[in-house]
Amino acid sequence: MQYRFAEFELDLSQQELRRLGESVHIEPQVFDLIVHLVRNHDRIVSKDELIDTVWNGRIISEAALSSRINGARRALGDNGTDQLFIRTLHKRGFRFIGDVQAVSTPEVDVEAAPLIPDTKPADPPARVSVSAEVSRLDDIVSESVKAEANTRPSIAVLPFGNMSDDSENDYFSYGLTEDIIRLLARNRWLSVISRHSTVAFQGRAVDAREVGELLGVRYVMVGSVRKSRDAVRITAELVRAADGKQLWADKYDLQLEDIFDIQEEMARQIAATIEPELSKVEQQLAARKAPESLDAWDCYQRGLWNLWRFTTPGFDLAEEYFQRAVDADPNFARGHGALSYVNLQRAFIDEPKDRAARLETALRQARHSVALDELDCFCHCALGRALCLTHQNDEALAALDVSLELNPSFAQAYFAQGFNMLWYGREIEAETLLDRATMLSPRDSHLSAFHHVRSWAHFSLGEYDIAVEFARRATRQPNVTYQAFATLAASLGLLGDATQAKAAVAELLQRKPNYSAGTARQEFFFCNDVGFIDRFVEGLRVAGIPKAGRPAAP
Repeated sequence: MQYRFAEFELDLSQQELRRLGESVHIEPQVFDLIVHLVRNHDRIVSKDELIDTVWNGRIISEAALSSRINGARRALGDNGTDQLFIRTLHKRGFRFIGDVQAVSTPEVDVEAAPLIPDTKPADPPARVSVSAEVSRLDDIVSESVKAEANTRPSIAVLPFGNMSDDSENDYFSYGLTEDIIRLLARNRWLSVISRHSTVAFQGRAVDAREVGELLGVRYVMVGSVRKSRDAVRITAELVRAADGKQLWADKYDLQLEDIFDIQEEMARQIAATIEPELSKVEQQLAARKAPESLDAWDCYQRGLWNLWRFTTPGFDLAEEYFQRAVDADPNFARGHGALSYVNLQRAFIDEPKDRAARLETALRQARHSVALDELDCFCHCALGRALCLTHQNDEALAALDVSLELNPSFAQAYFAQGFNMLWYGREIEAETLLDRATMLSPRDSHLSAFHHVRSWAHFSLGEYDIAVEFARRATRQPNVTYQAFATLAASLGLLGDATQAKAAVAELLQRKPNYSAGTARQEFFFCNDVGFIDRFVEGLRVAGIPKAGRPAAP
């Protein structure tokens, strides 16, 4: 494939840029950057997309990206002022604005195949059979991709359909699909089929089972966009490829302000929602397997299922399964990170005498997981939480920032950073982060904790009525722990609501019979604000919790 524009030719088979037939010497990364911009000249390319494509998602500085953009402009005789070929669009990315002509060459380079079909699909869409697409897809789906998809959970995101009357809105549907693929691919445990492989389904009505058979994936995501003058409706659906069963579906109605902000935000929200949904399904699959047939991944999933119960027996089993996972695969980074997470959770509920050892082990395991895979957002998140609970809030801030940079749709990292910010004395920022976590993953296994820590944030600000509201939300979750009832009781106590405070205390003592003010002081081992703890204990006292032991019967 060659692309021609002005006096230039991009020859992908020769990996060469030519001007008036003469080769132009450029660095490989600059060449890749130009190729990606030229291929996608009909739309804006974001900075994140360039980093994913040219640097394979590695974390780089703004200076490094600017250097390659400037190098591309120099090679094309362009500059940042004139922007004859590469135009910068503030806060949105870059766009190649030259008049591009794509020319096929005798030898077809699979990797150089255009991302957008040269011809628009027939309207209305026609149903496609497996036999009709096998030959075409076999040309663009390599056996290595299929093999990789079969070794771990895999998903194909089909191009979102443009349900609007105006074909000019195709760019929005395409951009949303691409952003979802990019964000899902940041989950290191999930194999995401590239857009090269799914573009053949553009505008076609297909059966998820056929897609699964063709691409070798477990899950298929489909969606549509309907855009009017001042509003947009986005629908999305997750389907199990084996039997076509719908696992999740939702729709989003939004008012248009900045269409590109909507595209990015919705991509993040959909990707963030899909990740825990897939994880739950994988846990159910692992739970149905015979214990002797479990591999490292199955053990990890069984461990997660037990971990999210938030009980001592659950933590015991989770630790056992995670240990089996790393025994089976010592380089399984997430397994080590999950072991760290078990020890972090146990530090909240185990005897105080065991806490220091738990936290020390958790910190060591988290550092090891990051060393094994420095690009896994979960491992950095576990490290950040361990650092926060050991009062290393500055280091925790940095670790959790890395987690969010690696995966900006990772709700757990927003929660962890909100928790850290709270004890850093930055309650308003904590509230914003915790709200973001809840919005991104409204059915998260940690949802009770999301609400509970938001309750603490408002308690810290002296907003006890709002603290009560979020504490109540936490108590309504099926895996809530007794601590949420303690926060509810303390907040109601400081509000002077004796009747409801008494009811909260009764529920608390049923779940934790010997809970006392001393228990509360010990459990806030991570808190840097003594005044917060004193107010919390005072609220408990007013509500009817004694300094030590169960209160006497009236």
